[in-house]
Amino acid sequence: MRNSRYRYSRLVMIIGSIVFAISAGVLLIDPSAFVSFIGLTSNESAIWSFRLTGVVLVALSTHMATTSRHAADPAFRRAALLMVLVSIGLAVLTYLAPGTSTTGRWIFVGIGAGFAALYLITLPIKSIGYQEEHTNSA
Repeated sequence: MRNSRYRYSRLVMIIGSIVFAISAGVLLIDPSAFVSFIGLTSNESAIWSFRLTGVVLVALSTHMATTSRHAADPAFRRAALLMVLVSIGLAVLTYLAPGTSTTGRWIFVGIGAGFAALYLITLPIKSIGYQEEHTNSA
C-alpha cells in the first residue's frame, strides 16, 4: 500500500512470507531432511506431520503475501500482531521440541524470535512519506 503507516511492517511480512514458502517447499519435498536438521527423531509419523505442516505453510505464506500487499491498515495491524504471537510460538516450540539441540534448531529459534522482534520494532514506526488524512471541519 502506497500510503500506509505500516510500510516497514509490511516488508517484514513479505519477507516472512518468502521464508515460510521456502520452508513449505522443503517440508513438502524432503521432510526427513528438515526433521534431522532440527534434531528430531525421524519416524513415519513425524515425516507425515511435517509434510502436513508444509501444506499449512503454503496457505499461510500466500495469506501473508496477500495481506501485506492489499489489506487496509487496521486489518494489517491485527494480522501483524498475530504474527508476533505466531513467531514467538514457533520459536518457543522449536526450542522445546524433543530431540537433540542442533545448529539447525537454533537457526529456526533465531528466525522465529527475529521476526517477532522485527514486527515489534517496526509496528510503532511511522513510515517515511506517510501522510495522515486530515478532515477539514469548517
